Amino acid sequence: MANNLSKRLRELDKKPASNRPPNLPPMPGQLDDDGRPMDGVVFAMMSLIGLLALIVLGVVFGTKSIEQGLEERITQTLHGGGLTGLEVQVKGRDVLVFGDVPQEENIGQAIAYVESLEGVVSAETNIRVVVPRTPTEVAVASDPIVLTWDQSSATVVGTASTQENLDAIVASLESKFGSLDASGLTVRDGVGSERDWLSAFLQLAAKMHDLTPVGSVLANPDEAVFQVQAEFETRQERSDARQEVQDIVSATTFDLTSALTYEDAPPPPEEDDVAQLQDTINDVIGGDDLIDGKIVEFETDSDVITPVGRALLDEILEALRQFPDISIEIAGHTDDQGSDDYNLDLSRRRAEAVLAYVVAAGETPDRFVVVGYGETRPLVDNTTAEDRARNRRIEFKALLEG
Repeated sequence: MANNLSKRLRELDKKPASNRPPNLPPMPGQLDDDGRPMDGVVFAMMSLIGLLALIVLGVVFGTKSIEQGLEERITQTLHGGGLTGLEVQVKGRDVLVFGDVPQEENIGQAIAYVESLEGVVSAETNIRVVVPRTPTEVAVASDPIVLTWDQSSATVVGTASTQENLDAIVASLESKFGSLDASGLTVRDGVGSERDWLSAFLQLAAKMHDLTPVGSVLANPDEAVFQVQAEFETRQERSDARQEVQDIVSATTFDLTSALTYEDAPPPPEEDDVAQLQDTINDVIGGDDLIDGKIVEFETDSDVITPVGRALLDEILEALRQFPDISIEIAGHTDDQGSDDYNLDLSRRRAEAVLAYVVAAGETPDRFVVVGYGETRPLVDNTTAEDRARNRRIEFKALLEG
């Protein structure tokens, strides 16, 4: 019986290793897969290696879990703060934030938030500033608002966004024109708000009514343009009227199309001649790209033209004399340093200084329209001194009207 027990133990000791739990080394004294007894030291070393492997795997997967959690936390906070264009990548204790933001200061806000987090060693960014453009198109097309009048009555047609705005338009026009037919002015759901241009439209209507007994004013919000139409007795009266309406329009983002004329006026210039003059002016300043072209220089914070600026104006005058019957808009622009009102005034004074220079050189003043846009129409962002210098400029625009 004792012999049978010894035989059974020997059989168990020689049991194939495949019955052991997978991936575990045999115990000391047991046979390994090659049938050799397992030494105790070898067993200890293999057990230590297995333990280290488990620790490494735990650290790796634990680190990944921490990184993913931190990425989700930062992303949710940034998106919750309105910076939905940003994404986050975490590696160890280093954080990379990338994507788009609407304003320059958002970059600093994102960096400051990330650097404030405990355990973060470095915060890097690859962020672009993408300024959302104010859409000029609306979800539902609108009909332009058109006001026409004569000595006895006025008519307004078009679409308004709300009944409240329609009533405001009618009340304002009735106070100025008296008899008003507004049956063609209707409300259309879904058209854009009149907030950005309605005040200017009503100012144009009042100003034009004061200047002429017969005329019209159009506002087309889908195309971001105003149009005025009337006839005056003299070219100078027409030029003065255009100047006054341009001053109103320059405070908006709309363009002005002038259909103002005067009695016995010659036919308007040919479009090809206007385009050729504009091309010639562009060639003088260095091509179509105003960003890289020459500019009319002024003394710092002044409307005094520098010698370099006067030399450029002399070149432009040569181009203007090739087409003496084409009207020209002289537009002044500034950078964003200073208040809006100050910049608007400075841009106007600089444009008037240019007008005074070309008139002194023999040009007819009523050929020109002077307008100051201030800082409202930059060529480039005002982020560097070089960019701000590009935005401080005078532009010459050849006009289709005679």
